[in-house]
Amino acid sequence: MLKLSFTSFPPDLSHLTDDENFRPAVALINKWYAGADSFTFFSSGSTGFPKPIVLSKAFLIASAYRTIELFNIKSTDCLLLALNTSFMGGMMMIVRAMVVQCELIYIPPAELNSTNLNTLPLIKLASLVPAQVRGLLEIAIQDPFSKIEILLLGGSAISQSLERSLMNLKSACHFFHTYGMTETASHVAIRALDDHSLAYEALEGFEFSQDERNCLVIHYVSAPQFTLTTNDVVELLSSKSFQWLGRADWVVNSGGIKYNLEIVEECISDFLLDHHLDNAFTSFKVEDEKWGEKWVLIITGSFQQEQLDHLVSYCKKTLGKYIYPKEFLFTKKIAYLSSGKVDRLSSYLQAIKPLI
Repeated sequence: MLKLSFTSFPPDLSHLTDDENFRPAVALINKWYAGADSFTFFSSGSTGFPKPIVLSKAFLIASAYRTIELFNIKSTDCLLLALNTSFMGGMMMIVRAMVVQCELIYIPPAELNSTNLNTLPLIKLASLVPAQVRGLLEIAIQDPFSKIEILLLGGSAISQSLERSLMNLKSACHFFHTYGMTETASHVAIRALDDHSLAYEALEGFEFSQDERNCLVIHYVSAPQFTLTTNDVVELLSSKSFQWLGRADWVVNSGGIKYNLEIVEECISDFLLDHHLDNAFTSFKVEDEKWGEKWVLIITGSFQQEQLDHLVSYCKKTLGKYIYPKEFLFTKKIAYLSSGKVDRLSSYLQAIKPLI
């Protein structure tokens, strides 16, 4: 755990150059104070190889101010960084601290635990990925977020079971799920979990529309104006709000019936929760001679055939008689990207390795 102060000049960061999670931030901070006008970032690689993205300093500052003003962050506040700064979610915590000139506490992701969190001073704003939050809740004896006023969850979808767990905490912490990407310098919309709403509300400067696939189109209406088409299928509620339905990449067309893996996975989460099972899982889609495409469920541990039959029946009853995993693969663990997102392809390849 390390406290960094951005109240005047940048702190001495030489001792952090060996920290692989913070090393990218050291480079950005040094370039920032040296007067650089633009910076290169890399996408998360969740749907392919990471690609370089160049963003201007002015655009990063504008993004930081949107969050600062939304949550009324002041120079007397303290922020928490416990993310890899190779990715936008972690890097923007650094940018916000520099812009508002406040203190920031850095906890290496591997050292993030309830004990460390409970020894913190009051934290105004923190950002974690859902996998980190899930890990904290699994081993927590008491509320691990009691020292945090506002917690942003980003980087990937959150399950209904995780959302219920957070609400059942009855914590004083306010939880928000964010929607954004590297190209937009962090979030463009947020959803307040406390409100039990599924709607993501636009931040200042952004508006939304849809393309012919029902995927979200982001319009940045401030200068420099731009439009960004995503692969996220949404229900558009207005030009300022939407409900996220899943990635177009993971829509399965099985026997002429289309469904999104990220949506039907909620059924699996509910089944495991109802049966007090803690197996981790993910899904993949593959070509199939009979169905065209099929849903493959990849799950840790092992299941008896009777349990699998019950799971299939549960899916048919909940989702419809043709929507259920057509194949089950068992693995020792689910693979994750360094950004914290589930790596569906690696998980699938890992699960079929003995077969190929």
